[in-house]
Amino acid sequence: MSRRTSSGLRVLDRLLGIPALLPFALIPKRREPDWNTVRRIGVLKTAAIGDTLLLVTALTGIRRRFPSVKIILVTGENNAPAAALLSHLIDEQTVVSVRSPLSAIRTMRRLELDLLLECGPWPRYDALVTALSGARYRVGFRVTGQARHFAFDRVVEHSSAIHQIENLNRLAASVGASDFGAARLPAPGGLSRDRLPPQPFVVMHAWSGGYMGQVKEWPSDRWVELARRLYERSRLHVVVSGGPGDVDRSRELAAAIVGAGVPATSIAGQFSLLELADVLVASTMVVSVNTGVMHLSALVGAPTVSLEGPVAVHRWGPVGPRVHSVVTTLPNCGYLDLGFEYAGERLDCMDGVSVDAVVEAVEALSTSMRGVT
Repeated sequence: MSRRTSSGLRVLDRLLGIPALLPFALIPKRREPDWNTVRRIGVLKTAAIGDTLLLVTALTGIRRRFPSVKIILVTGENNAPAAALLSHLIDEQTVVSVRSPLSAIRTMRRLELDLLLECGPWPRYDALVTALSGARYRVGFRVTGQARHFAFDRVVEHSSAIHQIENLNRLAASVGASDFGAARLPAPGGLSRDRLPPQPFVVMHAWSGGYMGQVKEWPSDRWVELARRLYERSRLHVVVSGGPGDVDRSRELAAAIVGAGVPATSIAGQFSLLELADVLVASTMVVSVNTGVMHLSALVGAPTVSLEGPVAVHRWGPVGPRVHSVVTTLPNCGYLDLGFEYAGERLDCMDGVSVDAVVEAVEALSTSMRGVT
């Protein structure tokens, strides 16, 4: 079980991480280096595929600011596949285990970094690894209530009022980056045509990872009704996507859609993240709950409709050239900021996302695309 899905590990991170970081408040901070001497830059993000993909503009800015340096993306095991989609912006990837802090620290020290940017908004683990990384200069976020900023030589204020992609850009801007470019990922283009579903098709991604991900999921009967409505209008075949852990329920959802008279198949667990990116690009439309696949779809330019319940759209909504968010109509929703603030909040927010609203969003996005072309 990953740190993102385990409340126990998250509590442990807080209980042990804060005392471990407090002594670093007493250690003098290092002076800003001469940027002309920087040769090796590390960017640390140890969890969450979607959050890692949102590094695209920050990494673009760093690459343009330091065109001759080696940029090393350090990931954890669960978000390691995201690095392949960012390969045009980095020179190397290193994977560390969140379950082996001593090994992670040794790995970081072997990198001999001149500059390390730590990109997580809350894990004390990442901050502690940064503090002990041996990097000459360390930059990271100060986040209200997280007590993790003691690890850094330069602190960047993290804001809950802006999208996370903008927070990451601020982190890069603190070391001189300014030219971030558009929030786009190139489509890999490596998937052969014979492995793509028959067109035209809509991808439905019904599952959410992370802590209490089920709260961000939409009732299955609404997916079935959506599939039926879209097939009536546009004869769109349905492709149900999912990860290796979603195989059984993806097959069940696809079977239920077939039972409603709509051609459907499940591709859960059949493609790598790179291959899935090509499937999304080839689709007519992607409808997804707010999760990593949604961010991937939006960033590679696939037409993307994101279903929003407890997630704060201004913080984690889709970013890309062809996106639309369908926001719940229920009150007191959209409260997730860092991703774990469920205590005392309503857990039925997705019930306020209607099939009618999603159909309207699909049609509006389709119409706007025809207007552009």
